Amino acid sequence: MDRTRRDNDAPPKPTPYGNKRLLELDLDYLERRGGETIISENAESGSKEEESPADTLDRVKVVFLGAPGVGKSSIIRQFVWSEFSEEYKPTERRETFYPSVVLADRLYELKITDLPTIPYFPVSSHLEWTDFRYYGLRSANAYVLVFDLSNQDTFQYIRTLREQIYEARDMRGVPLLVVGNKQDELSPAAASGTRYRDIVNLVRKHWRCGYVECSARFNCRVVQVFRELMKSIQAVEGRPPSPTPAPSQPLRSHPHDTGEKCILL
Repeated sequence: MDRTRRDNDAPPKPTPYGNKRLLELDLDYLERRGGETIISENAESGSKEEESPADTLDRVKVVFLGAPGVGKSSIIRQFVWSEFSEEYKPTERRETFYPSVVLADRLYELKITDLPTIPYFPVSSHLEWTDFRYYGLRSANAYVLVFDLSNQDTFQYIRTLREQIYEARDMRGVPLLVVGNKQDELSPAAASGTRYRDIVNLVRKHWRCGYVECSARFNCRVVQVFRELMKSIQAVEGRPPSPTPAPSQPLRSHPHDTGEKCILL
């Protein structure tokens, strides 16, 4: 069964999944293995979205946002499925992913929402419910704002969006992570430029939120994106931080090469 669900064009109601597969990714182990994907599949039958057995775990609703073409979907699919497509296909409708992740011996179920580019963040619940593009945005537990390191103009989009988010809702206890994707396309000239340094300083020193640079194409630091996200979640919960694994070489994987995967049962 497909591990994603495309939402309908109306606000969803709880409906049976049928047989649902949960994808468990041990982030600590993935970091030690240099980003290799670890997959465990378990069938759960007769569950409902609002009454899922995984609701007894810690469910975290995460929304990915960013300008067109920055690689939001590629990051998610690389993490969940270890796949990457060179062909650019704009996200045309909402997609929801349900991986489960393990960090510091704690299991979380993620509900990751991947959206088409939105013109603005809904400033009220009324706007959120009158346009399905915005459904569930104001109730997210965390936000991941993605921009393209090779096209730093895309940073302005998430800068404006962040301002709208903070104006629209109380962000106390709601982690926000900024991700610079396409690190493999970042030229030495751009990396040493003033604008790049200004972006990094703004995010780390003034916004005071997590910041990760990655390459979805080569699966480089994609796991670190989700690791930093979950560490922020644990910090909000008041849990001690997870130990940082030793640095490892980035893995350049092929989407359907499963020879190096470790199956957890």
